[in-house]
Amino acid sequence: MNAWDSLDSWSNYASYPPEALEEGLYQHLQSCRQQESPQQVIERFRQLFIDGSTYPDKDVYGALLDLIDRSQASQEFKYVLNRCCYTLINPWYTQPREHWAIPEIIRLFDDLPTAPATSTQVQALRSRVQEFVDSEQYAALARLRQIFEHPKSLNSSASVTTGNHPLRQRIRHYPFLYDHSLLTKDSTQEQRQNILDLRSKEESKLRLDIARYHSCCQGLSRNRQLENPTLLETFQFTEAVNHYTGRVDGKRSQRDMANWFATYSRTTRSYRDFKNEFVDYLINPIATIEPKYAGNHFTRRFRQYLRETLSEFDSQRLNSFIVIETCRRVLNFLVVDSPQRPIFRNFRHLLNDIGYTLTVGLLLRVVLFCSAAKPWLERCFSVLFNYHEANNCKEVLWLVTSLEHANIALLTNFGATAF
Repeated sequence: MNAWDSLDSWSNYASYPPEALEEGLYQHLQSCRQQESPQQVIERFRQLFIDGSTYPDKDVYGALLDLIDRSQASQEFKYVLNRCCYTLINPWYTQPREHWAIPEIIRLFDDLPTAPATSTQVQALRSRVQEFVDSEQYAALARLRQIFEHPKSLNSSASVTTGNHPLRQRIRHYPFLYDHSLLTKDSTQEQRQNILDLRSKEESKLRLDIARYHSCCQGLSRNRQLENPTLLETFQFTEAVNHYTGRVDGKRSQRDMANWFATYSRTTRSYRDFKNEFVDYLINPIATIEPKYAGNHFTRRFRQYLRETLSEFDSQRLNSFIVIETCRRVLNFLVVDSPQRPIFRNFRHLLNDIGYTLTVGLLLRVVLFCSAAKPWLERCFSVLFNYHEANNCKEVLWLVTSLEHANIALLTNFGATAF
């Protein structure tokens, strides 16, 4: 049965709920994908949504026009169009030979019609499509396009330092950004699973590349031809790996310190006491190298910020909610507060004052102590990436270098490969 056989005619569409019309669109695209080549489906998609003035299947076209005529279309149609895209992208992702079609269908939105519309309905459709292009949903799609479109040759440091390509083209190199840069609140479970699969594959490969190159740098590998998998100079790479995995204070690694503090914090009498000790745990390894951080202006502000955090729980014992929420707020303070208010002056101050390794080491201690806060740290970096993605890499080298360090810190401390 045709997806539209249950609907009488276009003149009666208004009596059907939007959900039925949307589902008919999805089923129509699914049917086309199963019966036609990706090239043919992409051309169908272009005719239906981009050109929008005609379409071979009048029932489908009529339902589309009815959807954009709904009173809530300006708020809701972007979700419908997003799902239409992923109705095709999700199955293409599972077929590597069809991966080329993913950036091709997203690229259609680069060339929206500029000629006058032939009718008010076509003009309305164009307006809804333009709203989609301006939406968070399309921004996530555009980032996905970069992963399948741009070669990994962009990884060379010369390319990033001297090139004029935008930061967004490097997203494939930072899989810890995928969850918060490629997914939106309306993402389906299938979409989420595909992004998780994509992230897992990229992380596994990069983690192995980092381990092999580290072994080479330590003289433990005979293969001297290995390429540096990061943008850092070799000495910077070695320093970073050693700081994130080796003995920071001559005795314990970052993970050892986190485990010790997690055990110790269970005996803390109150949340008020915990907050003071938490600052010491986070700052002391920095103060060992930069003594001024034992009590400088930044540390005092940080301590005051924590004193005021969740103060209504000060007399209580620790629980998982308090710990997770505290770590989230600490990451907001140290990196960036929110997508709506992306202020990151503390982060830039730390990078300029103590450098990338000590700054990212500080963030690492937060998520090693509370692994449930790791997605929040990834979110913070995604806020920075999404905010700066249109900038050329050479204009935001501070962020590129931070992402490189975050990659190393997270991949060497979370995952199957031991360092």
